[in-house]
Amino acid sequence: MFLKKPLIGINPYYFHYRDSFWNATREKYYRAIWKAGGVPLTLHHPSDNGSIKELADSINGLIMVGGPDIPCNVYEGKNPGLLDEDVMLPERELFDRNMFLIMKRLHKPILSICAGIQHINVIYGGNLYEDLKTLTKTSVDHGEFNGDVSYHDVVLERNSHIYSVIGKQNIKVASSHHQGIQKLGSGLAVSGVAPDGLIEAMEDTNHPDSFIAVQWHPEIMTENKDQLKLFQWVCSEAVNGHS
Repeated sequence: MFLKKPLIGINPYYFHYRDSFWNATREKYYRAIWKAGGVPLTLHHPSDNGSIKELADSINGLIMVGGPDIPCNVYEGKNPGLLDEDVMLPERELFDRNMFLIMKRLHKPILSICAGIQHINVIYGGNLYEDLKTLTKTSVDHGEFNGDVSYHDVVLERNSHIYSVIGKQNIKVASSHHQGIQKLGSGLAVSGVAPDGLIEAMEDTNHPDSFIAVQWHPEIMTENKDQLKLFQWVCSEAVNGHS
């Protein structure tokens, strides 16, 4: 059967509750993908007889969603005491890392959000501010992790891939995070910044259109055509092929 709409995989929230581990997806991500013309699918870590490659081969695009703090040991963080009590489990960190790498190797489109951009930066060898309010002098309200959402401006680089997708330099975004990129990873370029200078978007210097990575939460603002364009990009590239 020919699937006319692209199948967009979503890396799962992975957590322990009562006597079991759960994998889940926030409904806003599902709704954003449906609205952009795709079919959303929550992924799960493969069992002993499965592989990351099989998952990647089966989907047309990937959304890397927000989530808990990335463990300090993954990027040699110096301030583990500033992490939220909710820290990403090793199983999810490894799964997300491997899914990103194989999808990029297969030239399939990736949209990476909040913890997703932080994770890609770490994969490229960069590091993070464990807590923005403690470690920076920012005057911008970036919201609260798992709490109140803040709305602020972001300026996009005119020669960046994300600018070519959205089509304007100044946009309004929705934020809800307490961490951020400190040192940019090798092979990455900044493509968007907040008024306080915090990196809000980045891209691969050699293959700028291989992924879009943003610090904010576009799934909260899909009534805004600028934000919906990010999900439409993934779905369009997934349908038309990505090189």
